[in-house]
Amino acid sequence: MVRKDKELARKYDLLAEKYNEKIHSSLGANIRNRIIFSTLEKFIDQAPSKILDAGGGTGFYSIPLALKGHKIYLLDTSEKMLKKARENAHEHGVSERVRTIRGSMDCLEFPDSCFDVILCHLAFGYTKPSQTLSEFYRVLENGGILSLTVANKYYYSIRESLKGNFPEVEEILQTERFFESPHGIPRIKTFTRSEIVSLCLDASFELLRVKGIKVVTDYLSEIPRKTRILERLEEKMSEIEDLSSMARHIYLICRKPLH
Repeated sequence: MVRKDKELARKYDLLAEKYNEKIHSSLGANIRNRIIFSTLEKFIDQAPSKILDAGGGTGFYSIPLALKGHKIYLLDTSEKMLKKARENAHEHGVSERVRTIRGSMDCLEFPDSCFDVILCHLAFGYTKPSQTLSEFYRVLENGGILSLTVANKYYYSIRESLKGNFPEVEEILQTERFFESPHGIPRIKTFTRSEIVSLCLDASFELLRVKGIKVVTDYLSEIPRKTRILERLEEKMSEIEDLSSMARHIYLICRKPLH
């Protein structure tokens, strides 16, 4: 691995034990993951698929899919994250369906057209975007699905505006590359909706769906007690594509064209 990947791996090695607790246990995470899983159900065949979970960490998305019978190849730069994924797979009885691989998304060591589905949820901000999308396209079967989630650059402009931090908003809007670092994880590159859509189209993917995840939740200073109502609202708002530009995360479903 190159130096940048090694440094990223070292940082995630330190986070591995507490990663799921930090990243997947909040209300916002529940909303994000509910939307992702319910969307995937509509695009992944019931018959067992061969799935690459790129930047899959501890296997949070891989293991539920393995439980449904899919064969998972979980790729990550952090050996300790992969070790945790193997432990989680063993605990759920799916070790034979979850294979862990240490490597980089920018240069996939897989043959052409070998996966039915690729997942890349928030890890895309650590890649060389065009190169990684080219690799995803190469290893997907014709008609294969890419499930891609990125952090939305405009979320921070709106959030800081609501707080009255206008100088910071101006700085964000003038910055060509902006990063987020939630929960102490390494900085992730953010994208506008138009940027990530253009990148996918330029890589020859067909765009099937664009959703906003956490359209209102992360702007609230106080979470209401009736959180199930908020979850249902977020699910409905995620279906309105125009709202994705203000959401915390932008979620895309793309397809490699049938030829």
